[in-house]
Amino acid sequence: MILNRKCIVWITFLLAHFSAQAAEPWKGNTVARPVEAVLMSGLSIYGSEAAFGVLTGGAYLLKDRHFVGEIDNRVWAEVLLGPAFFSTTNSTLTGFQYSAHARWDVNYNEVWTAYALAGLSGYQLPDRMGGSFTVHPRVGLGVKYQTKSALLLRGEISAEFIGAGVALNF
Repeated sequence: MILNRKCIVWITFLLAHFSAQAAEPWKGNTVARPVEAVLMSGLSIYGSEAAFGVLTGGAYLLKDRHFVGEIDNRVWAEVLLGPAFFSTTNSTLTGFQYSAHARWDVNYNEVWTAYALAGLSGYQLPDRMGGSFTVHPRVGLGVKYQTKSALLLRGEISAEFIGAGVALNF
């Protein structure tokens, strides 16, 4: 009976010790480099038209840590731009897509990060699609996976773009 009590005490001590050392989700202290280069591809959406789009750009760290309370979060300014290849019955039309927005990263742990973005986005449409320059609000959600190097895998969903790609911190 004394042996059982000692075992229970040791097991309790070990569990408490190792759980105290593990970082609590959302409350870590991850390190972020101040510049991020981005390359993404996916579905660009304009009204009822869909196109294959490629976005490239960069992000700059505006607020490192503690934008909101005690969670591990950061705020970035990000600009993305690139071609959108609209398909018609007999040809492909190339438009231009852009986005300038703020991105709020919330780190779950050292590997996974969820983010939300809000800002302005739009298209420069080809002449056969009206040739207009559009501006509209952009909101979206995404997730990033940090590899062991500076490379990040990234995916996002917004009203005008659904895609995946890579990012590089430096």
